[in-house]
Amino acid sequence: MIARRLHFLALGLLLALAACTTNPPTRHLPEMTFSNLQPIQLDVGRIEIVSEYQPPGRAPHIEAEMPVAPDNAVRRWVQDRLRPVGREGTVRVVIRDAQATETPLATSNSLFTREQAARIDMSVDVAIQVLDERQFVVAEATGRAARSRTLPEGIKLNARDQILYDMVEGMMKRFNDEIDPGIRSSLSSYIVY
Repeated sequence: MIARRLHFLALGLLLALAACTTNPPTRHLPEMTFSNLQPIQLDVGRIEIVSEYQPPGRAPHIEAEMPVAPDNAVRRWVQDRLRPVGREGTVRVVIRDAQATETPLATSNSLFTREQAARIDMSVDVAIQVLDERQFVVAEATGRAARSRTLPEGIKLNARDQILYDMVEGMMKRFNDEIDPGIRSSLSSYIVY
């Protein structure tokens, strides 16, 4: 009888341990889009994107592990906001910076307090250039935006992904607010209303 109880107890412990090692359900984040913003129609034949920023792919850089990296958010912004409606000419979008880093912070390893364990910093710096037939820049608008925040100890992966997504989304809203007036003033002669 005791052996049977020990058998059931051992089986229960194994099931409990197995339950602890299962992966948490993955939370699917919405596609980041800027289609709610009015597109800007430009009197050019095409839009090209050139990225001068190449993520190093090693710590402290985290672009590769983000749900939406800053570079991809800029590319989606261009796709949703800028429309070539002319026959000739080029608008070049130069992504000068699109980095995201995570820096560990010193903690006391106390069992009684939950401290901030890392700082996330991200930024974008973009130039929108109108090129003439010789590929010289004849007009340019620039925009920058950045975000920073700390993450607590023991944060779950899904919560971290949500924070990173929200940070990129907030940064891109600020970027849009900064570059939109620049486009409308510096590139005004190329805008089709």
